[in-house]
Amino acid sequence: MKTQRSTPAKRRRRPVQSRSWQTSLAIQDAFVRLLDEAPYEKVTIRDIVLVAGVGLGTFYEYFDDKEDLARVCVHIRTKRFMQALIRCRKAVAGKSLAESVSAAIESQAALQAQAPWDWRQHFLLERHKTGLQYYRTAYELCVLEWRRLIAAASDWPAGLAPDEAARMVFTLVYGGFAHEALRAGHSPDFAATARRLFRAAMAILDDMAAPATAIVGKKP
Repeated sequence: MKTQRSTPAKRRRRPVQSRSWQTSLAIQDAFVRLLDEAPYEKVTIRDIVLVAGVGLGTFYEYFDDKEDLARVCVHIRTKRFMQALIRCRKAVAGKSLAESVSAAIESQAALQAQAPWDWRQHFLLERHKTGLQYYRTAYELCVLEWRRLIAAASDWPAGLAPDEAARMVFTLVYGGFAHEALRAGHSPDFAATARRLFRAAMAILDDMAAPATAIVGKKP
């Protein structure tokens, strides 16, 4: 008796070349644009491909379904967020804590100001379509970058672990920008939010560094 071989499930296409990336990004951009006009549940794949200017078959070459597309959109923007933080952390290594924190917060503000409505959808999708394990992993990676940034500051107390400080500051900063993006009937002002977050972050760091030393949270 012959045994039948099961046919492996077809894997979706992974964009590698520039043209493939452009197609994938066109689909993602169309999806985000439609989310500005209608709730997630009302946006269909046919709507997405119509706005993106691609065929229905092309959509399924890149994404399994709408849920998969949503996860990819969150992943791409989370990656951009991380890359901006890493670039900033490397650029400010050895500078004062106030300079480092200010630069990191301003880098996040600049990134989101480039496409404020897209980031609004990012924060919404992150809350509703991201698995808990993915969220925890991304969160810890961001905390790690903040830990490295704080530890490399010239005036952070020697021997004082920055772990809890990094967790508190990242939670404050990420939550502050998310709230600014999501406020109903409001045009986001990320620059003003960045200034307020800097003052709050420095107050937290000054409190956590005491009594080892006092870090004056003045604007650099």
